[in-house]
Amino acid sequence: MFKTKLIALACNGALAGLALTAVPFAVSAAVVVVQDDVAAATTLVQDTILQAQADAAAAGLSGDAAAEFIEAAIGAALAANGISPAVGLQAITNATANLRASGQLTAAGSQAAASVQASVGAPGGAPASGGGVSGGAPVGAPGSAGGGGGGGSDYRPAT
Repeated sequence: MFKTKLIALACNGALAGLALTAVPFAVSAAVVVVQDDVAAATTLVQDTILQAQADAAAAGLSGDAAAEFIEAAIGAALAANGISPAVGLQAITNATANLRASGQLTAAGSQAAASVQASVGAPGGAPASGGGVSGGAPVGAPGSAGGGGGGGSDYRPAT
């Protein structure tokens, strides 16, 4: 009996030790996934900006019209690929830095990227992905069912 309990205790200790050593690996794997997401999103945004700049030029757009066209393309690419706002912001920053360094970022492209960053960085400004709804007033709690006292909305001002 003592031997069985000793073996069980040793096995539990070994499993706990394995679990503790696996935690740092899981955390580092999550960091790698986020870095991979940012790298993939950066490539996506960079390619989108380059294509949208070329399409805007081919359509004869310039200035604000070109910037609006490029901005719409960036926003659509981010939303269509379900990229989170945090990853999207970092990807836009990286992509614009890369394009600026290589001399491929136009003034309209820079303006569009800055506009998307401002709208995504604003509270509640991230576009919904996956069919969600963004913006609008919050929906309050339902009213009281009657019967005096209790129930009702905690968000309604006292009268």
